[in-house]
Amino acid sequence: MKKIIICGGHLTPALALIDELEKLKNFQIIFFGRKFATEGAKNQSAEYRVITEKKIKFFVITAGRFQRKFTRFTLFSILKVPIGFIQSLIYLLMIRPKLIVSFGGYLSLPVVFCGWLLGIDSISHEQASVPGLATKINSLFVKKIFLSWRNTLDFFPKEKTKIIGNLVRKSIDSTKTKLKSLEPFLKKTNLILIAGGNQGSHFLNQLVFENLDLFKTFSIIHQTGTANYKGDLDKARKIKRVNYLSIDYLDPADFSAVLNKAKIVISRSGANTVWELALCKKPSILIPLPISASNEQLKNAQILRDAGVAKIINQRDVTPQRLKEVISEVLVNYSKYQKAADKFQKTLPRNSTAKLAEYILSYT
Repeated sequence: MKKIIICGGHLTPALALIDELEKLKNFQIIFFGRKFATEGAKNQSAEYRVITEKKIKFFVITAGRFQRKFTRFTLFSILKVPIGFIQSLIYLLMIRPKLIVSFGGYLSLPVVFCGWLLGIDSISHEQASVPGLATKINSLFVKKIFLSWRNTLDFFPKEKTKIIGNLVRKSIDSTKTKLKSLEPFLKKTNLILIAGGNQGSHFLNQLVFENLDLFKTFSIIHQTGTANYKGDLDKARKIKRVNYLSIDYLDPADFSAVLNKAKIVISRSGANTVWELALCKKPSILIPLPISASNEQLKNAQILRDAGVAKIINQRDVTPQRLKEVISEVLVNYSKYQKAADKFQKTLPRNSTAKLAEYILSYT
């Protein structure tokens, strides 16, 4: 049985690939990832929770990174950089995989580099329109780079790249949920999904906590993320309103069910979120993370805005009144957004997961 290492910070496409490879039954999948959601957090990361629940062998990498914002954990994080390389080297020597598949993020860097040192080939998949620093560095050592968006071609050698689109699980079309708490909300016609990604967005969480009356005419599903930064999970659980439901993490099937039923989505604009919004033809209001690398989230959001599918509000401009105005504008022009979303969805590459799995199968 051939061993495949999957690593990186983007869980959703990794899960899509895992589902596809598990059908083939001739691969042993091993995951390299982080155990905790963020630096200094005590909450388990979404990847650790989900991957271990699937009974896939999980190796914890204690990789450090250069943080974009100085905190009390910054120096400690930098000091951990060599630890990640040592761990990766030891684990790869133990496992001796046939191939490493990277999904970007700082944690993938020591794994890909140590694989290169040991003569273990790697491939990478980039979800964002503007690649992160780790993927740019990894591109020097990987054999092939698979891309979601055509404009990302400018960042890599043409001979190494192939556009296949982003990877999504087959449950992306789901309208059913396994969580009973979600079921009453999925029957509502005025449902708004507010989501900040797997780790969550403290800014979006605070925006909701401080302006609950702004959403009193809607049903709200609020995905707070797993990080529990400044006690966000605890604050959300204390809110007792019939139109409000908070949840820290939605697995891809449940997230798809909510996404497909929601009238509007208010979210950050991470690469996977933007792709799924486009695929599900969902009008949205995007508030890009202002400190994302190379302004990646803004550029992701601009793809949907330019297609007529989304409105962008810069974080510095977010006020309750501004958000109320934008929600009203989207609702008034909802049919226009729907038509634009339908048109844009038809331009997206399809069968991305199967294409990547086919490459892995032929490669090994």
